Amino acid sequence: MKIGIIGFGNLGRALASGLIKSGIAAADIFICDNSPDARTSAEKEYSVNASDDASFAVKNADTVFLTVKSYVFEKLAPGIDRKLWEGKTVVSFMAGAQFDWIYALLGDIALVRGMPSLAIAQCEGVIGFTKAPEAVAEIFGKLGYAFEVSPEEIEKVMAFSSCGLGFAAYLIDAFAAAGQTMGFSPDDSARIAALTFKNAVDRGGFRETVKAVATPGGATEQGVIHMDENHVYDIVADAVRKAYERMM
Repeated sequence: MKIGIIGFGNLGRALASGLIKSGIAAADIFICDNSPDARTSAEKEYSVNASDDASFAVKNADTVFLTVKSYVFEKLAPGIDRKLWEGKTVVSFMAGAQFDWIYALLGDIALVRGMPSLAIAQCEGVIGFTKAPEAVAEIFGKLGYAFEVSPEEIEKVMAFSSCGLGFAAYLIDAFAAAGQTMGFSPDDSARIAALTFKNAVDRGGFRETVKAVATPGGATEQGVIHMDENHVYDIVADAVRKAYERMM
């Protein structure tokens, strides 16, 4: 399968990395980006084909991924001959860009919406996607944990998973900062924080782990009580909700 990627920012790079890692030949990937630095990176670091012309990515591909902001694509789309989209599958990773909006720009195309996390670069991402051809769903499966959702649910995936990566990093950073206030070096604090969160993930059963570690009258219990009293659960839930509301 030949892949086109319109946009080579963080998400486009993550996608290219994951595709190559999953077995797609770099020579079969065609990217478009206006930035000379991005195109140089695409060619030298990823060995993919690069151009500043969006038509280049479309006409050379079987499946085209849209990894730009919707306002950027709105400017690009009129410059692409609609006939080039015929017979292609278009996968939009554009947050908040509804089906009807994309159809209005491109015509009656085979369209899939997906919301990935940046960890697709390591083929360890989370991807929610709408109904897709088998070949495209197979690609998603190679990039991480992939699951189909209804069109109405796709923004929820963005808020919970894609934005969630940033939220998780925020919490880990806060934990590392707490270590520094106790006198640990920045490097030690970051490493301890990362390993602590990794250990929690590896254990699984998160609620059970809290109960196992927070023994009655112990130090962990005091910290958990403090977080409960300050409504940390509610704060996290509200952060996800705010992200979701921003896309609606």
